[in-house]
Amino acid sequence: MQLRSILTVLILVVCTSVSFAQRNIYLKVTDAGGNPLPFASVVVKKAADSSLVKGQMSDTEGKIQFESLNPGKYFIEASQMGFTTARTAAFQLQEKNIDLKTLVLQAAPKSLKGVEVTAQKPFIERAEGKTVLNVEGSVAAAGNSVLDLLRRAPGVTVDKDDNLVLKGKQGVTVMIDGKLTYLSNDALAELLKSMNAEGVSAIEIITSPSAKYDAAGSSGIINIKTKKGQLTGFNGSVSLSGGNGRYMYYSTGLTLNWRTKKFNAFGNFNLGDRQGFNTRELNRKTGGDEPLHYHQSVFQKNDFLNRSGKIGFDWFLNDKQTIGVMANGYTNAFWRSAPSATEIMRPGMNIDSVLYSDVTGNNRFRGISTNLNYKLKIDTLGSEFSMDADYAKFYNRMHTYLSDSMRRESDHKVLNQSALRTLPFTHITIRSIKADWVQALNKSTKVEAGAKGSFVETDNNMAYDSLVGSGYKPIYSQYDQFIYREDVIAGYATLKKNWKKLDITAGLRVEHTSSDANSISLKNRIKRYYTDFFPNFTVDYKISDDHKVGATYNKRINRPGYGQLNPFMFFLDKYTFFRGNSYLTPEYTHNTELSYTFKNKYIFSAGYTQTNDVIDEYLILNEKSRVTTSTSRNLGTRKNISAEVTLPVDFTKWWNTNTNAAIFHNQYYIRDSLGDFSTKSLSWHFNSTHTFSLPKEIKIELSGWYEAPNVYGIWHSKAMWAANAGVQKTVMNKKGTLKVSVNDIFASARFRGTADFNNVYLDVNNRWQNRTLNVSFTYRFGNSKVEGARERKSGSEEESRRAG
Repeated sequence: MQLRSILTVLILVVCTSVSFAQRNIYLKVTDAGGNPLPFASVVVKKAADSSLVKGQMSDTEGKIQFESLNPGKYFIEASQMGFTTARTAAFQLQEKNIDLKTLVLQAAPKSLKGVEVTAQKPFIERAEGKTVLNVEGSVAAAGNSVLDLLRRAPGVTVDKDDNLVLKGKQGVTVMIDGKLTYLSNDALAELLKSMNAEGVSAIEIITSPSAKYDAAGSSGIINIKTKKGQLTGFNGSVSLSGGNGRYMYYSTGLTLNWRTKKFNAFGNFNLGDRQGFNTRELNRKTGGDEPLHYHQSVFQKNDFLNRSGKIGFDWFLNDKQTIGVMANGYTNAFWRSAPSATEIMRPGMNIDSVLYSDVTGNNRFRGISTNLNYKLKIDTLGSEFSMDADYAKFYNRMHTYLSDSMRRESDHKVLNQSALRTLPFTHITIRSIKADWVQALNKSTKVEAGAKGSFVETDNNMAYDSLVGSGYKPIYSQYDQFIYREDVIAGYATLKKNWKKLDITAGLRVEHTSSDANSISLKNRIKRYYTDFFPNFTVDYKISDDHKVGATYNKRINRPGYGQLNPFMFFLDKYTFFRGNSYLTPEYTHNTELSYTFKNKYIFSAGYTQTNDVIDEYLILNEKSRVTTSTSRNLGTRKNISAEVTLPVDFTKWWNTNTNAAIFHNQYYIRDSLGDFSTKSLSWHFNSTHTFSLPKEIKIELSGWYEAPNVYGIWHSKAMWAANAGVQKTVMNKKGTLKVSVNDIFASARFRGTADFNNVYLDVNNRWQNRTLNVSFTYRFGNSKVEGARERKSGSEEESRRAG
């Protein structure tokens, strides 16, 4: 009994001390008749300069509670559609809680047409190891795609293949509403191009993901959050957009959401046909006993047809339990035609011969993934338990045809003609189950833990045919079947603790991987078993209301994509092939970062990253056939040092700008049988966006970005830049939005780079359909405040990303 009494006293003392340490504000928002106003927008502002401190929404009874505020002088402002904005008198918050009783909102006069006052978030915020780009309400989204928007995100660039690069580091993981995408790099780029940016509310750049996330990805996570609302009812939107560069394109989408107190049903469908082009000027020099020089000109026309949809249902069993089902699917098609002419010459001599080639492709991609989800809210402090079971299947069929003829330049005689086609197809099956548990020990301490198992099987078949006479005949010696299986069992635990000025998150994730890569025809089988530990640590310290510092560390893994492991041979032309590598091993990355935030909007960060066993492109020259094969290898080590600054400035009430600049140093230490060597570059990236808010609901945006020369493995890139402009106007009583924009006004965005490696020198100049005139219209119907579907992170997302 004595021990129990002592423990009881200690618990009471701790609880009492915690209670007095926290300074809370209580308030109820009502109308003039005393009726509570649920979901009103309520913000706390400093009395000195009206700067935003915290913002929340009132609950269903109109009540609101602001917790853990620092001593100071504040006032509170509340607003809601149909009411005029109201504010309290300034008050001094000391060491005790304050109950401000009631704040009354008066009905807006009928002559006040559609006035709505909301709390304005900073365009860029920094918190808990992530940078948040608040897109909603910004003209940054006007008339642009999500990929265009990401080009302007802090520290984000896009490389020659439309892959995202974060602070000079590749290996970015992309999520949409907390769910990883189900596409390969190429298909993901097309998806981001087809998504309308005006459907995005915020972009989270998570440079230090917690242990809850899969450890995959070497440079962090980009989470694209779409817009959502708050109330019950029915709503939806329909959108149509189109544009024209050299070729026209269009996309259309329909989104529906029906929410009641018992269930939420949601779905969407998207259709797009995007035509475009790529041009490539390639100079290649090969060494050896007989050096040769190749000059190739390629014009490739692309046509990407995208059809995708999602349907889901959430059933609210009671206030604490929800069970849901969801299905995603897509069926895409891709056609390309790439005629080219390659001039072949010896050093210092005229053209010896010209190779004329035509590569056409007819590809089909289909996929469907299903998710069963359960969620239990344990208490009001944030304790909860959730489970996800996932099943996904993908099918890819990629038919490619190559025809070529060699013409001797001296007498224009055709030396030989040939034609070849490859007929690969891939089936991928993914099964996974995971559980996550969050336990709030008190208002300032949380413990998170979870486990996951994923089981993947890919079946790849390749057939080669050669044109003989008027028909194709099989080349059985080139046929192959490649089967890859991978099982990953993972568990994690995380502790989150908040003090008055200090927030700490510490976690550890453990993953055990077993893989089996079996090339049937080559009779080559590679089995691997390995266990990895991934620690994670984040600390944020609030020096004062205007100054905050933070530090993060995490370890990540980037497993090779299933296609990279596939040893099949694919051709780009007669002298250029691509081949997978079954011997690839994962790359491991250590990330550290320090950050400083001034007035909650001016942000400076600096970091160091080291990646071991980097997976990157490797070139192999066959000196006899003159064929250059591109493959992937674990090249060595990459070290990255970076610094970044974000500067938002409001010149006037109608003109504001946000500028982001980053400088980074990349250095590769490459191991090779021909001799070890290193390559490095000091580079920088700059983007600036200016927004002009004009009368009659018109907004104009001017923006531009610049990327200095950089190094990516064996490639050295030259500078890239672009300028954009857009205008938007709300119409039809704010139900519709019309946008017009021009991307890459000066047609300046292109990739130019060189590689000098393994007796092969390459100089590439790539252009694509970047300068476009875009027009889009979105119409919203129903209750615009309906809350959207729950964000859920299914268990098969990382595996699906690698599936392509």
